[in-house]
Amino acid sequence: MSIEVRNLHKRFGRTVVCDHLNLDIPSGELVALLGPSGSGKTSLLRIIAGLELPDSGSVLFHGEDATFSDVRERRVGFVFQHYALFAHMSIFENVAFGLRVRPRAQRPSERDIRAKVTELLKLVQLDWIADRYPHQLSGGQRQRIALARALAVEPQVLLLDEPFGALDAKVRKELRRWLRRLHDEMHVTSVFVTHDQDEAMEVADRVVVMNQGRIEQQGMPDEVYDRPASPFVLQFLGDVNLFHDRLGQGPDEVSYARPHELEIVAQAEEGSLPVTLSQTLTVGPHTRIEFRRQDDGSYLDVELPRAEFSVLRERLQLRPGAQVHLKARRLTRFGPPA
Repeated sequence: MSIEVRNLHKRFGRTVVCDHLNLDIPSGELVALLGPSGSGKTSLLRIIAGLELPDSGSVLFHGEDATFSDVRERRVGFVFQHYALFAHMSIFENVAFGLRVRPRAQRPSERDIRAKVTELLKLVQLDWIADRYPHQLSGGQRQRIALARALAVEPQVLLLDEPFGALDAKVRKELRRWLRRLHDEMHVTSVFVTHDQDEAMEVADRVVVMNQGRIEQQGMPDEVYDRPASPFVLQFLGDVNLFHDRLGQGPDEVSYARPHELEIVAQAEEGSLPVTLSQTLTVGPHTRIEFRRQDDGSYLDVELPRAEFSVLRERLQLRPGAQVHLKARRLTRFGPPA
């Protein structure tokens, strides 16, 4: 089921949350709406779901206008951040709920409901807890059950609003990989909202970066990371160092380099900056080194693999207070606004 958003506009009071948006989501694609709080990503998701109406513009499902269609007519599955499971129902009955409340003429037989629920619980790898209740499950398990319940009604579109936001980092990482594998099996057109850059980059086929109700850029994860369309996209998708004037061609130019794009050299070279090592932080396989510029006192970060830093530390005697130079392997610049 493809989704088309055409010139969509929505405001709450004076705040514009969707500023004449246009977006095409092909059938079977997994798209991440990524942006900071207030960027409009959840409002866009709710309009696609039919939970909000736009002020103008339209939403098409598979070429047919669904802008004012009832939520039930759209056949969307919705997964929220906080599970929304029924505490008084078993896990089996939670998943079966959407099937049991269908009008009698559309309701499957009890045998078919049991077969469907069992199939879904196996799909999310939790068939062994069918008789338990939500309070007996971990957060990650509850979110997988919430997803199984959304899939039970065989949605044409699956919408997920910060689905892993309430979970700790380790569980969140496990679930987003699991979601990617599940999507590859089912190929349901899916849109999920997140403010977590790593989550979007790891899970999605395509990332839509939003800011102040507008789409700043959309593309494959590697594309938006390696070829950002604006300073906002570059700075939102990971850490970045800013260089004012010193490495640019003109007095008003700003250049950008990510921490892994800076090289530590012992002597001054063309385009290099004299710096003093401030501190280092090693987390897992990576080391982050903070340097203080000797010309203006601002700070720059360099990131290296831990093993590479160990070798470099001995060769250049990299200790707090050491004076070296930084040189950019790559600089990103943007032209003046149109």
